[in-house]
Amino acid sequence: MSKSRPRTVDVEIYDQKYSIVLKSSIPESDVRKLAEQVDARMRDIAAQSNTADSLKIAVLTALHLAQEYDELQRNCEQKTDQWSRALEQVLKK
Repeated sequence: MSKSRPRTVDVEIYDQKYSIVLKSSIPESDVRKLAEQVDARMRDIAAQSNTADSLKIAVLTALHLAQEYDELQRNCEQKTDQWSRALEQVLKK
């Protein structure tokens, strides 16, 4: 198994430029898409909040994304449990 060579992708999030070093085989286009999504989310949150502090907006964005991730993970676990029970029922027949 060959290792990917580190690559650098330049992105801009909330008017700040970042050079992201990629050490995995993730496509650069995926990283740019993720950066665009984070940027859009930060701008949405900034428009709704009472602060111009980019650090606070970044933390609020991280909390929102963590909440969404937690909900998705919980839903996935529930679906997995449902499918497991259904499969057990089928196998018992």
